[in-house]
Amino acid sequence: MSDSQSADLIPLVSRSAAGEAEARALRMFIGRGKRFSVKEAANGAGVKDRVIECAMAGPDNSDWRPLPAGALHSLMSFLGPDFITAWLKPTSFAAHDPSEVDHDELLERALNYVNVSARARRKDSPAGPEIHPTIEKSELDHAARDLRAAN
Repeated sequence: MSDSQSADLIPLVSRSAAGEAEARALRMFIGRGKRFSVKEAANGAGVKDRVIECAMAGPDNSDWRPLPAGALHSLMSFLGPDFITAWLKPTSFAAHDPSEVDHDELLERALNYVNVSARARRKDSPAGPEIHPTIEKSELDHAARDLRAAN
């Protein structure tokens, strides 16, 4: 179905915002004075120099091209979670390296989730032992997202 026949849907992240986030993330890690030169990133990720350069140009530049999925994933693998977090900025999500576990932080976040959940399920809470959909669910969801971010 062409765009003219589809519903008037507005994406949560525009193509321009996504392209600019991608270009900005690349420029944070690649280029003169950065962690990697274009050549080093290209060799390390197995992506052609020109593909990286075009993506780094940004959507306002006539040379800009978004990274193909395979190139993007290769660069993500090579550059790591800090690059992925920068790339994800328009979504408010973050990436982490699951091999790095801070057990004290994990315990703190787990205890917070347990405490929030226990408060929400008390008999004297707004919905009794059920989770109230507007009062308690938001706080519980936040605690759950916070816990997931720690693992």
